[in-house]
Amino acid sequence: MLNRKEKLVMNYIYEKCSANGGKCLLTVGDIITNLYSKVDLTEEVVEDIMQNLVFDNYIELIKSDKKGESVYCISLTDHGNAFAREKSNNNRNTRMLVIRTVLLAVLSFAVGLILKAIFS
Repeated sequence: MLNRKEKLVMNYIYEKCSANGGKCLLTVGDIITNLYSKVDLTEEVVEDIMQNLVFDNYIELIKSDKKGESVYCISLTDHGNAFAREKSNNNRNTRMLVIRTVLLAVLSFAVGLILKAIFS
């Protein structure tokens, strides 16, 4: 399971890679700049997140330097290509959980009213 920062970075990577046939070149600065409004990232945090995504088999990563700046050559794996589907499944599961909770609360309230009417 990815944490919030990893999900944001993976979402950004997925958008970039899916537009280019599953591969893209990104710099650490690109990632930090594009996600600046959503989360505070540093180069070390981005590197840790990238390694976690490699360990979780979302991406294949080759790191190189271009004029002193780290450049990532990223390829989506099968698990990475299924990221959008996984995200929509998680959203659907969350909606179902909320709906079930609300329905059970309404049912509990109704049963409470019925029992109160019977025993009072």
